This record gives sequence, structure tokens and C-alpha cells, in this order.
Amino acid sequence: MRAGGLQAFLLLTVLVLPQAAYADDPRAAGGMLGWPQDEMARALGIFVPDRMKQFDVPGVAVAIVEKGAIVYAGTFGKADKGDEGPVTPDTLFQAGELGQTVEALAALSLVDDKLMFLDAPLSRDLDTPWLTDRDDNAQVTLRHVLTQTSGLGNNVAHPSRRTGFDPGSRFGRSGVGFIYLQYVIERLTGEPLDVVAQSRVFGPLGLTQSHFLLTPETQAFEAQAYVRLGFLLTVFYVPFLAALVGLLVVFWALSRFAFQRCLEPLDYLWPVVGGTAFAMVIVWWGFGLASAVFIIGVALACAAVIAMLAGFAYYLLYIVGLARARDGIITRGGAGGEWIIVVLAGAIALGGFSPALKWSIPVAQFDALRGVPQANAATSFRTTAPDMARLMIALMDGPPLTRATRERLYADSVPAGGPFFWSLVTGVRRDGMAETRWMRGSVLGSESLMVMDPERRSGVVILTNSRSGGELAQDIARNVLGLEAVWSLP
Repeated sequence: MRAGGLQAFLLLTVLVLPQAAYADDPRAAGGMLGWPQDEMARALGIFVPDRMKQFDVPGVAVAIVEKGAIVYAGTFGKADKGDEGPVTPDTLFQAGELGQTVEALAALSLVDDKLMFLDAPLSRDLDTPWLTDRDDNAQVTLRHVLTQTSGLGNNVAHPSRRTGFDPGSRFGRSGVGFIYLQYVIERLTGEPLDVVAQSRVFGPLGLTQSHFLLTPETQAFEAQAYVRLGFLLTVFYVPFLAALVGLLVVFWALSRFAFQRCLEPLDYLWPVVGGTAFAMVIVWWGFGLASAVFIIGVALACAAVIAMLAGFAYYLLYIVGLARARDGIITRGGAGGEWIIVVLAGAIALGGFSPALKWSIPVAQFDALRGVPQANAATSFRTTAPDMARLMIALMDGPPLTRATRERLYADSVPAGGPFFWSLVTGVRRDGMAETRWMRGSVLGSESLMVMDPERRSGVVILTNSRSGGELAQDIARNVLGLEAVWSLP
């Protein structure tokens, strides 16, 4: 068979045959795990770049574990499109919430050493409580934080120090809970989180390329994160338009009923200013100062470009004679139907700009706005695919914890909705007799996924440097494991 024919056959096998197998028994299909390793590598070498092109993902790293051993570690695409640097085995990806699993293991090792307790209030041995409510301090335990039932929020940019529901009463994702846990760990050990993680997790498990805090040397290996322009504009202009419409209604009502007059052109200025200010506050609240400066700057720059395109379109309409009063027609004020021409120019500008919405642009970091670099359990974790594969192996074979603690890792899982549960270290998906364990990481410009099949002692890690990489990661995991599932909470 020719090389081109072999590639087509492998791609057809990856894309089509798994779908037919899912109709019978997903686990019986086995996915790529049942393939010879050289065929798996060739198929991934075709399948992953094809999907990267479809989802516009610049760089990907994949590691596959089979029967407790790493059988594949591959890299694809570019770590930085600007300097054409390829993804290498040493490339560090932002992995977001995957760092929560690392922090959970560090906390459980402290439980083994009797420095923390699973069901005692986390504030028990603190000189200065972190939570602002006395009842919260007395109720929130380590178990609550690890199983995402603490009642604390998920806005890590502006973490609230109060619970939103009774701890332990129900499931609710909480990045703030892990910020609180980081505070407790650092107070009890007297060491920063990155040092604790190195001594209790990274070192014992051989994770030599994982970091909560980058040094100037390791920073050179970090992949540049990318995000689609359309996402950034949606984040800014959805709250802008909501506020704009609300303010226009208020101004119209005041003008019509309080002052008995129609809206004048200058009256539209204040709703625009108010909508812009409202959108800025929403973005700052949700993403933090540094990311907000990036998002707002891009949104306003795009607005300026669209305004210039609209002005140019209006000028062209003027040239052809559409945007001016016609000879022989007496007009008062603006030319009759002028607003139609303005709307037409705006529509032309938006239509001309719309292809740019699919562009992937690099996420600016603005380190000066972030202050002194600090480890953050919710957002600052960087790692490689082989390191996460070693972490998966440890989770499936038993991390360096006491037997009693290891037996509780998944036995104490709580319902998280539908087929999902949450354990002390990862999420769990149960489909009939099949159980997979997973963790998804998401930060602005990066998506990652780690899925384990404990029955087969197998799993896959996918790290990407694009917000568009989430569906790509799910697609790779489904084909590798031979399971038709989604590992992401609804």
C-alpha cells in the first residue's frame, strides 16, 4: 500500500470505525489502546494535525498510558506562532485546574502526617482565619474543598471569602476553595505552595517539569497561549450591549415622559459611555486586571477598526450619490433616509470585519500589572504531557500516601450531576459498569484534559495552547480510549 493510501486508511479508521463500535459496546472497541504502538503513532500523526487545523489550535502535546506505562508521547504544531517555535517534549503548557489534583495530593500527604485533618475545619490551627464569616470558618473542611462542596465561589480573579451555600450540602465547582486551601497549607507548613508541591508531589512522583511558579529559566519553555478574537469580543460586547439597551430605554423614557422631547444625537453618548463602563467592570471582575486590560484593549481596538471601515463605506456611498440629499428635494436637518445609509455603512463594515472573528491572537500577559509572581493553586500550574502521564500512573497505581488515605481517594466521591461524581482528587464519570476518572484544565488561551481508565490502568493527557483546544482534547480522548463520552461538567 502506498504511503498516501496508508495515511487515508489510518485516518478513515480513526474517524469512522470508532463510531460504528460505539453502537455496540464502547469498552469492547478499546480505541487506539488496542493497536500496535507504531500504528497508533502513525494514526495520531495524521488525526491530530487534521483536528488542529479544523479547530485552529497552534500546539498540542499528547501522552498515552497503557497498562501502567507510558507508551506514547507526541508533540504537534507550534508553541509560538510568532517565532515559529515548535512544541517539544520540554514545552510547558498552562494546565489550570489540573494543578488542583496536585494540591489535593499535597494536602492529603499532610493528612497522613497529622498536620491536617480531612473532616476538621481548615481554620482549626490558623492564627488568622481566611474566611470572613465565623460560621464558615467553623464548617468548611478539607473534604469539602477537595470534593467541591465547600460552598465557596469559582471567581478566582476576585475570590469571595464567604460561602454561597451550606458546606457539604451540594456540589459546586470552586477554584476559590483551592485558594483557601493554599493559604492553609502555607500557614501550616511555613513554606510557599510551590515548595510544598515539590517536596510532597513533584519530587516523589518524578514530575521534573511541573511548576506552580516559573523561574526566568523555565519561563523560556512556556507555550504562548492563543484565543479567538470572536471570543474576546463576545466577552466584552455582550454586557456592553445589554447595558446599552437598558440605558437607551431609560433615556428614551425620561426624554419622552419627563421632558416631552425626542432623543437628540448627544443623548446617545451617555448610554454608550455607560455601556462601555459596565462592560469594563464585568470583564475586570471576571478575569482580573491584567487579562481585563488585554480583553478591553482588543475590544476597543476592534471597535475603532470597524468605525474606520464604516466611515470608508459611508464615503464610498457618498461618492456614488447615495449618502446625500438628491437634487430638487428640500430637506430640513439631515437628509431624508440618512439613517438608512448609516446603518448600511455599518453593516458593510461589520460584514468586512467578520472574517477576523476566527483569528487566533496571542494572549498578552502584562506581567507588570500582575505584580510579583506568586504561585496560585487555581491558575498558575504549568506542566508537560509526560509529567501528567506519570501523575496518572501514580493515581491509578496508588500515590505515596498511607493505605487508608489511598482507599478513600475515590470511595468518598459525591454526586456532581448526571453521570458525574467528584472524588478527593479528580472528577469521576460512571456509565453503567464503566468508570473513568478525569480532570479538565481551562485558563484564558489554554485547554487541557486528563482521562484515566482505572480498569485498564490506561489513560491519555492532552495539553493545548488555545482556548479552541477543548473540543480537540475531547476528540482525541474519545478515540484513544474507545469511549463515546464527554469529560466536562455541563
